[in-house]
Amino acid sequence: MEILVRRNDLVKELHLVQGIVERKNSIPILSNILVEARPDELRISATDLDVSLRCGCGSQVVKEGAVTLAAKKLYEIARSLPESDVRIEVGDDAWATIECERVVFRMAGLPREDFPTLPEGKAGKAVEIPAEVLRSLIQRTGFAITAEDARYYLAGALLVLDGDEAAMVATDGHRLAYARAPLGEDVSETTKVLVPRKAITELGRLIEGEETVGFQRAEGHLIFTVGGRTLASKLVEAQFPAYEKVITVTGDKKLQLGREALQSAIRRVSLLSSERNRAIKVAAGDGQLELSASSPELGEARESLPVDYEGETVEVGFNAQYLLEFLAAVGTEEIVLELRDAESQGLLRPAGDEDGHYRYVVMPMRF
Repeated sequence: MEILVRRNDLVKELHLVQGIVERKNSIPILSNILVEARPDELRISATDLDVSLRCGCGSQVVKEGAVTLAAKKLYEIARSLPESDVRIEVGDDAWATIECERVVFRMAGLPREDFPTLPEGKAGKAVEIPAEVLRSLIQRTGFAITAEDARYYLAGALLVLDGDEAAMVATDGHRLAYARAPLGEDVSETTKVLVPRKAITELGRLIEGEETVGFQRAEGHLIFTVGGRTLASKLVEAQFPAYEKVITVTGDKKLQLGREALQSAIRRVSLLSSERNRAIKVAAGDGQLELSASSPELGEARESLPVDYEGETVEVGFNAQYLLEFLAAVGTEEIVLELRDAESQGLLRPAGDEDGHYRYVVMPMRF
């Protein structure tokens, strides 16, 4: 195998696969990537057996072939090289020589036969999703996915394609984020699939700057094609919690607030919240919203924001981080906070969104 590739192109593709490769070395080959010299193309593949990514870039191929090389070390080497063409040559012993101007590296590789076979989609079977739609859904819901892998039925976001709309739902049991957006065309059949957290993260990185994303299910996998790159994830057979009733909850006490002002106030007040639960108290009444936090070890903080509200006083405890993550994702200048009582969940949504395109439900905390 022998190829000539531009250094910046190589670095870009190697960067994309870093989040895929297995770092724990339980199976050595999973710390490697498959590097293939094909006609006019350098193809790079990575997998952890659950999620895989196949990408590549144009190159001058002198001799076709393939080898697997340590993903992290190859990326570090490529980043260190001068901005010039890089020659990669692999012998029959799976040793790779990497040359760039006067720099020479030699790396030990493993035969391609040891690398797992990656799933591929079928031509003409994909549903086209506008990349901007998918990007918005991931931004507005991805942060609510649970970090606990043991709760596998929550360790991802539910993607729903129905009619001419796409929706995404994520929850960790303490809060739930729901977003939907128009697809621009009808899908032939309703689809509901759980996309694992790692696949959601990598998909969010891949779609930057792209126009469309192809999606299909094939042989127990979810396949996403983005600008010539293919991301595949094992299909998780799990029952996602019923969310339809949760997103319709409303509060009889509605407050419209400026996003930036609320965000800044929560950040300041939460500095003295308990580090264990990040709890802050939200109290509405008499034309103001008061935020407060206290900790026996740290002290207490309080801040008030003016608000057009003259109804019954209500006090609710919330996790400050949960509120901040919504405010960072919502993307509007004004938001609406709906409350009912100290024992009921709170609802946050963009101001003016009466049709339910974005809903964020947060469970209360004892304060």
